[in-house]
Amino acid sequence: MSTARMSAELLAYKQMPSEVLEPLMQLLNWLLWFVLLVCLAWMILSAGRLWIAFRSDLAVNDATHGVVMSLIGATVASTASGIALAFLPT
Repeated sequence: MSTARMSAELLAYKQMPSEVLEPLMQLLNWLLWFVLLVCLAWMILSAGRLWIAFRSDLAVNDATHGVVMSLIGATVASTASGIALAFLPT
């Protein structure tokens, strides 16, 4: 396929109808809230485990891993929503 034809096909896309786009955006919004709530719950659980580990002088590597992973998960979910909004015009 030639590059001129490929670029013409990329420019010729149609915008998604609002009947499709609105439910899709609502679903993405709910999914983002669900993921962020799971990350928050995991953060609270990991922080509690970290507090118990500090209090009883146990190794804290597993508890700190949970805290860091919940922060990374929340960051990835927030970034993914921004990318989705960039590709799905409202």
